[in-house]
Amino acid sequence: MGDIGSGNWCRWDKRTTTEEVHSVDIRYMKKQGLLEPNNSGTLSWSCRGEQTGWIRYQVHENYLRLIYRSRSRGEEWQNMDERIYFQRTPCHYGGERLWFSCPHCHTRVAIIYGHGKRFLCRHCYALPYASQGEDYLERMIRKARKIRERLDADMSLDFPILDKPKGMHWKTFNKLKHKEKIVNEKFSAIFDLKLATLQQRTE
Repeated sequence: MGDIGSGNWCRWDKRTTTEEVHSVDIRYMKKQGLLEPNNSGTLSWSCRGEQTGWIRYQVHENYLRLIYRSRSRGEEWQNMDERIYFQRTPCHYGGERLWFSCPHCHTRVAIIYGHGKRFLCRHCYALPYASQGEDYLERMIRKARKIRERLDADMSLDFPILDKPKGMHWKTFNKLKHKEKIVNEKFSAIFDLKLATLQQRTE
């Protein structure tokens, strides 16, 4: 079974955010065609090219079954078998949209997070978004790296973006590359300004 809570996380700051924990997004599963009843498989997560965890899942008519192992610090591994029930809302143009029902508070959500032993909504775990604790420079870095990730480019903002990812249209590649350049230039300008201000204060 998959392992959750093994401690191999990507962490940028002192407070854990939604971007730093394993999550299951019902929109992603729907887009990938994984929510058909009786479907089963595995979901995995990675950070900087290294796998950080995986779990098994089974899709039933009214719930998603998650099978995994979890542990808290200082405790033994525990086998988990959890049902995440669905909620359904009608779409404006027919059909319906699936949501997760948080196992703890029963709130309708699109994403559940494996921050503790169970997969719950971010409100139950009091998980903030990374952007809520960022200053302007940090937001620029995150935006640039998000674009670079789509382009399979180096995460360092100092490295140029040269190669187009396989299967990506040139129009999309050039558009994203230009967008990253603008964000990168904004970051550099503010960083240089702050550095100059700091140097003036120390003189």
